[in-house]
Amino acid sequence: MASEYVVHYAEVALKGKNRPEFVRALKRNLSRSLAGLNPVMRHYEGRLLISADGSEDDVSRRLGSTFGVAWFSPVTVVEGDFQAVRDAVLKMSAGATAKSFKVEARRSDKAFPIRSQAMASMLGAEIADRTGMRVSLSDPELVFHVDVTKERTMLYARRLPGPGGLPVGTAGRVMLLFSGGIDSPVAAWLMMKRGCTPVYVHFYLAPTPQSAIDSKIMKLVRVLSAYGGKVTLVLVPFAEYQLAASAAGDLEPSLFRRFMRMTCEALAPWFGASAIATGDSLSQAASQTLWNIGSFDSGSTLAVLRPLLSYDKEEIISLARKISTYDLSLEEYKDCCAIITRHPRTRVKAAEVAAAMKDLGLDKLVWKVTERATLVSYNPATRETKTSPLAEAMERSRAKMGHTEKLPAH
Repeated sequence: MASEYVVHYAEVALKGKNRPEFVRALKRNLSRSLAGLNPVMRHYEGRLLISADGSEDDVSRRLGSTFGVAWFSPVTVVEGDFQAVRDAVLKMSAGATAKSFKVEARRSDKAFPIRSQAMASMLGAEIADRTGMRVSLSDPELVFHVDVTKERTMLYARRLPGPGGLPVGTAGRVMLLFSGGIDSPVAAWLMMKRGCTPVYVHFYLAPTPQSAIDSKIMKLVRVLSAYGGKVTLVLVPFAEYQLAASAAGDLEPSLFRRFMRMTCEALAPWFGASAIATGDSLSQAASQTLWNIGSFDSGSTLAVLRPLLSYDKEEIISLARKISTYDLSLEEYKDCCAIITRHPRTRVKAAEVAAAMKDLGLDKLVWKVTERATLVSYNPATRETKTSPLAEAMERSRAKMGHTEKLPAH
């Protein structure tokens, strides 16, 4: 039997004339999150009323991971008759174990014969008489909410927190550098909270991309798919860069970061991405000093976003635990950073990096590695993973759009 939930949004409600677009995106994402539970959604006066099959724990988990949801609650819906409201509230209060309570009533339907404050007082008196709970208007243990609208009255007693933010997909796409450490999954979550859809870009060290697919990298993006829906992951081979940059010395960390940024820039048009995102936290590592961040950004044709810039490590770990990526990030996996020089310079000049890129031919190598990359997609609704060479996927896409020319040679 289906249960009903009231869902409130906060930031979405502030979008003025653009609000309908954000509400449509939120409803679309809620339908995705509740896939398989036969969700039915209705929009009432700044809130959503959702009917869904499944256990309360399952529905609550899904609603609680949908960006744009400020809070939600299991709800009892009755006709707009005071006797029906009274009976429903008394039934809700019957099993309560709290020592104090209050009733919050809101009457948006002015045709309802009893005003909000009077209704709260009348219901509060009956609950106190029936249960023995004490009324506390300032610090109650339990709050009974009664929302009277023109079409129906909604009653609920538990507000469960959503993640807030904006619906994923309302702020465009970003190419997100994804190492699989603690920071980058949290950066992805924060970008999704601001409405962005991440395209994950991972540079793999092993001879084939399958090792990355079988590792924590794929596990992490599957966890993140609970928040953002379908996943796009681009696996880029590291070996050719490693050979080309073997003589870079203490410039190598900054050189590799520039190489990764330029690879993201090359890939961005294919995925409709408008920015690059990283898990950088200012001065957390030598490669993330203000000077080296400036070197990374220098010459970029896209904005570089750093949602973790002002976070310290403990704050990042706390968020990683919250979103269930922390333990996975600690799993053993040899990534590219493990073989980069351990004595990097903290103040690299952008001109030095640009000159080294040109001298070592790394600017041209960017295009080669993108053509040898692997595209991985994951659909959390079906739990299906698809893998194909990126170049083939690009050619299929071009053919669908009516373009017959080959990929450009660089």
